[in-house]
Amino acid sequence: MRWLLVAILGYASLAIQTAVFRPGGLALPIDGHWARPDLALVFGLFLALYFRPGEVFVAAWCLGMASDLVAVGGRLGTGALLFCGVLTGLSYLRESLNRRWIFTQSLLAFATVFVIHLAWQVASRYFAGAPLGVLRSVETSVLDAAYAAILAPYLIWLLMRLRGPLGVTVEPYEI
Repeated sequence: MRWLLVAILGYASLAIQTAVFRPGGLALPIDGHWARPDLALVFGLFLALYFRPGEVFVAAWCLGMASDLVAVGGRLGTGALLFCGVLTGLSYLRESLNRRWIFTQSLLAFATVFVIHLAWQVASRYFAGAPLGVLRSVETSVLDAAYAAILAPYLIWLLMRLRGPLGVTVEPYEI
C-alpha cells in the first residue's frame, strides 16, 4: 500500500463528501433527511477488499478519525473504532468474496454503510443523553447506505484505475 496516495485519496473522498454531497448540492432530501453517500467509507471498503488486514486496520482508523473530525456531532473516536472493526473484519473475508462483481460491491457497500451509520447514530444519541430514536436512525442509515451502494461500483472502478500506483496486485476488470 502506498500510504501517501491513500492519504490523498482519503482526503479527496472526505472533501468531495462534505462539499458536493451537502444540502443544496447532490444530497437528496427524503422525508426530512438529507441522504448522503459516505465516500470515505466506500474508499475504506475498497481498501478492505484489496489490502492486507494490518494495512486496512491503520487506514480504517485514520479514515474513521478524519470522518469523526468532519462530523457535526458525536464523540471523537467512535467512527474510528467502527471503521476499524468493520473494515478490518471485512478484509479477513476478502478472499472468499468475488470482489469484482458489481452486485457484491453494492451489497457490501450497503451493509457496511448501514451498520456503521446505525451504530454511530445510536452511540451518538446515547452519549448525548438524547432519546435513541432507533427507527429514525434505521431509516436515515438505510437512505445513506442505498445512496452509497449505488455509487460504490463506480467509485471502486475508478480506484481500480489507480491499482498500479496504489500497489494493488489483483488483475484488472475483464471487459
